[in-house]
Amino acid sequence: MFKILNKKNITKNVYIIKIQAPRVSRAILPGQFVIVRVDDKGERTPFPVCEFDGEQGTVSIVFKAIGNTANDLINLNVGDNIKDFVGPIGHASHLVDKIKELKNVLFVADDLGFARIYTEIYWLNKNNISSDAIISFDTNDELEFKDKISVVCRNLTEAKSDTADICEKLAEKLNSNTKYDMVVAVGSTEMMRQVTKITKEKNVDTIVSLTTLILDGTGMCGACRLTIGNEVKFVCQDGPEFDANLVDYDEVERRQKFYSSYEEKEKFRLENGKENEAATGLEVE
Repeated sequence: MFKILNKKNITKNVYIIKIQAPRVSRAILPGQFVIVRVDDKGERTPFPVCEFDGEQGTVSIVFKAIGNTANDLINLNVGDNIKDFVGPIGHASHLVDKIKELKNVLFVADDLGFARIYTEIYWLNKNNISSDAIISFDTNDELEFKDKISVVCRNLTEAKSDTADICEKLAEKLNSNTKYDMVVAVGSTEMMRQVTKITKEKNVDTIVSLTTLILDGTGMCGACRLTIGNEVKFVCQDGPEFDANLVDYDEVERRQKFYSSYEEKEKFRLENGKENEAATGLEVE
């Protein structure tokens, strides 16, 4: 069993839960994720990691209140236990493999990306590698992570939540005197698409994280099956990070729209019951 040590509703429907998981905390690397099962009847659900501490034996996950497992987690309290907490899953960030080549790294994040990039910025800082970040924070409730990132990041630039402003600030950074060895983009598909266009023109290596596509975390469901370059890849098994220039963003959007529809159906079922689905056109599959 894995004990919940802390639970925070950081903004709107976004939560961070800290869990006692010594083995996972000592083994996990930046970029990897975990799979959670709340109880014996629960689903196996993947979650991105926003913080881990091998010495304290803790791992924190960040998520939106969508889906059965997320809602089950929200209903638990500090001191309650989770049945299964499995990890690390997936490959570590490309930053880990390229650490000897890196001097300056630039992060770009919107949506929940602000929490997901923290583990990588923190890890780079521990390895004496400088990083800058361009991040959009939607609400004041997210200031805790702004402060945490500021401590381990050389320069933090705030952007509006729209992609155009983020890209404008990215272009300014890439035209500055700082030479970046790599750009890491985490967040919405459209933001990552536009970042990739800019960095490709500047010939800067770029990686993106596609954790939002992962459904079961094993590769068996096929939800995160993508064509990366000319090869078939599964985000949960071959990623979740990929060379940004090899990603087909139209394909990513199609995958996201399909499962967004599923999530909306699930939400309606929970709120209204299956007998009312026909009235809304959200038919039972």
